[in-house]
Amino acid sequence: PDVISGDMESAMAVELNPWVEYEFRVVATNKIGTGDPSTPSRVIRTNEAVPKTPPANVSGRSGRRHELVIAWEPVSEEFQNGQGFGYIVAFRPNGTRGWKEKMVTSSDASKFIYRDESVPPLTPFEVKVGVYNNKGDGPFSPIVVICSAE
Repeated sequence: PDVISGDMESAMAVELNPWVEYEFRVVATNKIGTGDPSTPSRVIRTNEAVPKTPPANVSGRSGRRHELVIAWEPVSEEFQNGQGFGYIVAFRPNGTRGWKEKMVTSSDASKFIYRDESVPPLTPFEVKVGVYNNKGDGPFSPIVVICSAE
């Protein structure tokens, strides 16, 4: 928070990330100088919230025939905003309607492999990857076009 006057007994910390542990200290300053920080407060965890950060750099990877390999950079723990974090991988052949969605429950996951014997090699797919946690679904990444394996 901003500097507060010496007669205040509390201050409100704002714009904290959801589901993150914080400790707080107080430092006093006057015309003579700055004192030592107080001992840290007890650890406080902020409340859970729906995730707001989708994975970055969604792309295709090489795979076996009849596979669509979708990769992304995992969302760091500080932006998962709660328990039960995972990914929603959505894809469809380019130019079609209706998304297929698959849930990836590992927060550390960085790829998903879709296998379908009926998919010809080098078939272009529209792909997006979203996020969710116990509080709800968050945003999807921008749509990218990747091709099935040759």
